[in-house]
Amino acid sequence: MKRLLCIIGFMSLVNISASQIVTLEEYIQKAQNYHAVGNHEQAVTTMEQTVKKYPNSSRAYAKLGDFLSEKAQGYVDMFVVLPRAFTMWDKAISLDSGNFEARFSRGTWGVYVPKYMGQLEKAILDLEFVARVLEKSPEPDTQAQLVEAYSSLAIGYRKHWEFQKAKETYARVIEMAPETDQAHWAQDYIDKIIRFEKYLQAQEESREPDSPEIVVLHEKLKEHPHDIDILLSLGNAYLEVGNHKLAREIFEKAINVDSLNVQAYKLLALTLINIFDQGYDPSVSMDHNFLTDLSFNMLNVMDRAISLAPEDVEMRLIRGTAGVEVPFFTGRLEQAITDLQMALESSISDDMKARALYELGRAYQKKAITNWIEVVSDYSNTKAVDFVFDELNPGLKHIDLSEHKTPVVVVDFILGFKDELAPQTALWVEDKDGKFVKTIYVSGFSGYARSMGRIPQWTSSSKFIDADAVTGASINLGHHIYVWDLKDISGKEVKKGEYIIKVETTFWPSMQYQCVEAPLTLGKKADSFVVEEGKLIPYLGVKYHP
Repeated sequence: MKRLLCIIGFMSLVNISASQIVTLEEYIQKAQNYHAVGNHEQAVTTMEQTVKKYPNSSRAYAKLGDFLSEKAQGYVDMFVVLPRAFTMWDKAISLDSGNFEARFSRGTWGVYVPKYMGQLEKAILDLEFVARVLEKSPEPDTQAQLVEAYSSLAIGYRKHWEFQKAKETYARVIEMAPETDQAHWAQDYIDKIIRFEKYLQAQEESREPDSPEIVVLHEKLKEHPHDIDILLSLGNAYLEVGNHKLAREIFEKAINVDSLNVQAYKLLALTLINIFDQGYDPSVSMDHNFLTDLSFNMLNVMDRAISLAPEDVEMRLIRGTAGVEVPFFTGRLEQAITDLQMALESSISDDMKARALYELGRAYQKKAITNWIEVVSDYSNTKAVDFVFDELNPGLKHIDLSEHKTPVVVVDFILGFKDELAPQTALWVEDKDGKFVKTIYVSGFSGYARSMGRIPQWTSSSKFIDADAVTGASINLGHHIYVWDLKDISGKEVKKGEYIIKVETTFWPSMQYQCVEAPLTLGKKADSFVVEEGKLIPYLGVKYHP
């Protein structure tokens, strides 16, 4: 009897223990419950426990990658959180190469992040796999997934500069989902690719013929393709005539020939700086992250040069200057300060020392701006916000009307805030009924990329119809003056009557936004109107000179 009771007792313990085992699906459901209420941190923690419990589960790693990606709420997170997500998806696919969910997630995120993160090629292969699976599926509800896969795959092709494949894939989206937002978006990108291909063709046709020196160097390179001195001379020749694209290609070849050549890295770094300084161009329409990728590539080249020659003060000054100039999310400001301090403490020329001191001042200025952004964003109801805007408030400028043929409209406005990056701003004209007349100015990224989100009112009104003609370098804190010649987008002089001048701006990453407008009557008499509201555009003045 005692033995029977012992056996029964043992079996009860086994049953209790078995009932306490949490299954894989229960872990996943628990994480999903946390995610549903916005507790992304706990969802990730739960899945981290899951992969420890089920270390050979491809599904567990895939879900952990998904929940990590859900935490990536901002651009900075792209370089902090997402690398972990990609590691989890990589693990999931290494355990099961046919894991559809993992490959879909890795593919869609891989075409989204900058190419510098090294995910683009894998992402294209993933999405091609996903598309093949969905194309063979007999289930009718897979069509929406297939449209999503095609849309992401087209982005990948576009960013990889496989334009024909991108256009064909966008065409499939249009065919499968006609008259939908996805179809309109796909057609928009087909149009962008065609415009960009024409831009590249025009660039190539306008390129000056190679100089006799460059022709000779190319002939020498054919005979000695691995001669580092010839490569550096050829790259220098292109750099001197301003052909940074070809200079970059040559210096990259030189590094492939001799990966320990410090001079090759320095010259490539200077070439990339020149490309970076040119700012946005139509390339951003193909890849919105092209300046981000350029920033990281440039810094990586400088890092390599300094690792080979850590005492090279000139290279320290170059990297320090770049570290101040590149976007904040590269996280190089503190390194830049260290580099510049090192340059200052060395025996460099007065010119170089003065440059280092100037850049050091800019670095600390950027640190101050970061603190002020936090005041405006996180403490918006405090008196300190007024201190920030008072500190940033610029003075007024004036315009010489003798330089312009009347009738004209002079528009002047103030941008009263400074963020980590220059804001996206647009200035345009509508008639009294809200019909678009003409864009006077739009910032580089929005104009070239035709980005839909940053300045939504201008986007909706203009539909980018005249963006190519008026896109300029991004303006920042200060007083800005523009002149409208009273012509519409077709170049014809507008009729007399009532019009509306609008200015819209969005600061990033603080996401501060404002749009202001001023009415104006064009007739026989002069007319003017002033708007003073808000703090981002605290002043807008419009004046008609008949």
